[in-house]
Amino acid sequence: MTRKRRASLSTWIVGILGCMVLVGTCAWWGYNRCFSTPWLSSPTCVDISPHTAAPERLQIVMTQLEAVDHASMLHTYLSVRGWQDRLKVGRYCLHPDESIATSAARMVSGDREVVRVVVRSGRDLGPIAGTMTRRLFADSIAMMEVLGRDSMLWRILPNTYELWWETDETGLAQRLIREHDTWWTEERLARARALGLTPREATILASIVQAETAALSEAPMVAGLYLNRLRIGMALQADPTLIFALNDPSIRRVLDVHKEVDSPYNTYKNAGLPPGPIRVVDPRYIQSVLHPAEHDHLYMCAEPGGEGTHRFATTYREHLRNARAYQRWLNQQRIFR
Repeated sequence: MTRKRRASLSTWIVGILGCMVLVGTCAWWGYNRCFSTPWLSSPTCVDISPHTAAPERLQIVMTQLEAVDHASMLHTYLSVRGWQDRLKVGRYCLHPDESIATSAARMVSGDREVVRVVVRSGRDLGPIAGTMTRRLFADSIAMMEVLGRDSMLWRILPNTYELWWETDETGLAQRLIREHDTWWTEERLARARALGLTPREATILASIVQAETAALSEAPMVAGLYLNRLRIGMALQADPTLIFALNDPSIRRVLDVHKEVDSPYNTYKNAGLPPGPIRVVDPRYIQSVLHPAEHDHLYMCAEPGGEGTHRFATTYREHLRNARAYQRWLNQQRIFR
């Protein structure tokens, strides 16, 4: 082969290689341009359930995005990268300013959303469980059953918690127990011991105090009164425990017939604390039990006027006088039950 022909062939090869580089560069630029620009017109959330097998998760996502323009490009990108079976469970809220590449990487890496879960105080577990699970994968009915267990009910501390969307009933219960154990610091445990109470007993008493008074400022007084009764072996005689035993929150006037109910929650018949809390307790009321007001009062009666506060008394005679004033007010309001 002559030198001239060799030079011509080299030029031809260099040209071909140059064209290949140019085509490759253009293809790479187009690829990046296609998948690195925003693709959503508004925020869009997709949920990948823990019950969905890995090979099925991409199809679940595509079904939720079927009304979104260019959604097929997400499928293409995941397939090209070999990520189609690597999507993690969770809730992903995709933003208009992120690219397909970013959205895909988030779902593969598990960069999912945290949701705020509100745990309410209250008597009825149904609404409490419903609120807790509203933004979670957990089922409200199953959660209500979990909350109702003796080992669980006294450990629920109302607050707002951050959890992953895919949290189920077991995971939520475990989180509540961890928060409960953290709340009971050594200082609080020491306060309970000084009062002769376990954390469970302090919580039970706090549930009665909260049911007795809606005025948080009055809670230490009420807690101190009940602790005085426990200290001398006097029955608590707490009306809220009767209402709980009768399962009738509509009762506004406790009568003698109510005091005959056969229940371990009847604190007129049974000495000491009932076997469990009568509501999910606001932790501020537990604090009131741990830091009660010091006084000699053994009796209290609701204040006339329906404001929810009480008159306190040291002697039974003084208490009877307060009780007659309240009964007159109930009669004037025509409240007989």
